[in-house]
Amino acid sequence: MKRMKHFSRMIYILAAAAVLIVPQALSAAITVNGNVEARNQSGVHEGDVYRNYLRADVELGESLNNTVVKVILRAEDDTIRPEKEEKKLDIVDTSGTTVTTSERNYLDDSYDGPQRVYLREAYISHDIYFDSIIDSVNLKMGRIIYTWGNADEQKPVDIINPQDYSNLYFTPIQDRKIGVFSGSMSVFFTENFFIEGVVIPEFRSSEIATTVFTTDEVQKLQDNPMFDLQDPETPDKKNQENSYAGRIGLMIFDIDMHANYYYGYDHLPVNKFKVTSFTPMPPSATMSVTPEYEKIQMFGFDFQRALFFGITLRGEGAYFDRGKYFYYDTDSDSGSILTSSLAYNLMNEQGDGTIEKDYVYYTAGFDDHDFIFDDLYVNLQFSQKIIMDHENTLAQDKYVNHILWTVKYFMLNKKFCISTKGAYNLKEESTYANGEFLVKFTDNFEFMLGGWVLEGDEDTEIGQFDHNDMVYVAGKLTF
Repeated sequence: MKRMKHFSRMIYILAAAAVLIVPQALSAAITVNGNVEARNQSGVHEGDVYRNYLRADVELGESLNNTVVKVILRAEDDTIRPEKEEKKLDIVDTSGTTVTTSERNYLDDSYDGPQRVYLREAYISHDIYFDSIIDSVNLKMGRIIYTWGNADEQKPVDIINPQDYSNLYFTPIQDRKIGVFSGSMSVFFTENFFIEGVVIPEFRSSEIATTVFTTDEVQKLQDNPMFDLQDPETPDKKNQENSYAGRIGLMIFDIDMHANYYYGYDHLPVNKFKVTSFTPMPPSATMSVTPEYEKIQMFGFDFQRALFFGITLRGEGAYFDRGKYFYYDTDSDSGSILTSSLAYNLMNEQGDGTIEKDYVYYTAGFDDHDFIFDDLYVNLQFSQKIIMDHENTLAQDKYVNHILWTVKYFMLNKKFCISTKGAYNLKEESTYANGEFLVKFTDNFEFMLGGWVLEGDEDTEIGQFDHNDMVYVAGKLTF
């Protein structure tokens, strides 16, 4: 009943927005379009419903001379996002007094809950043209979603926007992105050479609160009584600084390339550990864990080049020389965390359980829209992450290698499509793979039926969700 009230409220808000905005938009010759999507994800092992998702987007746009205004209003009801209400807990403190406290969702300082209506993107863009060395200048300001780089799902340089990871990689990266309030200026010297600068005066973290796909790392921090998980230290609680990004675009010998730079906050936190109590006999300890958002610095490069027979090579890579932290291992020969590399760092080296390392991340591959025969799209890429100056005491491996693929075959004038996509981790021998059948009943309505298979050992990044194999059904209406 409570969820129905929330949902009804969302519908009323959308209806009110349509009544107030759409007639005015039409009278002002503003373009109006959007879409409505419904989706269900259900587990195949226990039959649990993982996710019921309903989303409505309304996009308003207007072009006036050299100025473009774009607004995307989104309303959604997503059961994979935990309820906003906090769970009250009764805890007995050291003096024997019962204290009522609350258990929050992980990193949910500004968490909205399953139902929300918000501006997904809203900006104004203006072009200024010159008859000189500079061809034109574009100025843009508002809540913007950026798309940098030429890879698909694993995009090393596309880091300006935080992301919603509540549904993990089952939601495409472009839909996962969260708009940030920012301003950009692009100076075009020719159609093949430009410089772009971005300033982001706000901080927004990525969202990882979920009812289904909680990682083992987060689960241990929440469930193990040895760890006392603190509220995150966000930049808002310190002296907040702007984040900056820039890139240079150039076309040489039909190679479209960009040099990229980012200096600003990472959207995912680093968990900093501190021993708060220790008892030698029997050995026991408690540790406070404080998530902190660090500043990172990235130098990146991306390219794409069309070759023969419609094949396109594309790729991107990033080098991080600041702000990438990795954890010391919690495993030990004795099986106790108190004799692990993490405990040694905390108690003997007076550390915080983490160490900063330079980091390399790149993705490269090719795609073809008519591979071998017409209407067969194939995209194959290789992605690698490398921790420079790696130490054996770290919990993370030096190399993480993935093979990624997307294959689509369109039939009967693209009314039907069968597809598969996924990734395979070479070292862990784990994979997540998707198969989907799409029917396009009309130009504005499509229906999808598919599933995800996850395989791997339970102590691996993908394998921890081995039990979450699922099927899904979805429908999307555009207008």
